[in-house]
Amino acid sequence: MRGECVYLQVMVQMYMKGWDSRVLAEKTGIKYTSMRRKLRGMAPLQLEEARRIQQALNCPMPLEELFARREKAA
Repeated sequence: MRGECVYLQVMVQMYMKGWDSRVLAEKTGIKYTSMRRKLRGMAPLQLEEARRIQQALNCPMPLEELFARREKAA
């Protein structure tokens, strides 16, 4: 999954808003390079960061659902 967002629901929410990871980074105050690494599962995502992302996306979905990791394809 290198290079892809491991959080399917986050990706869906970003798509519906027409955002990419750069816009999400700006809206949350998380550095763009850090945001990309976090969304790709290459760096840990802190609870406060997850909440900031949820708030920026204006998503009422529970964090557990929003940040459920995608399964690797067989």
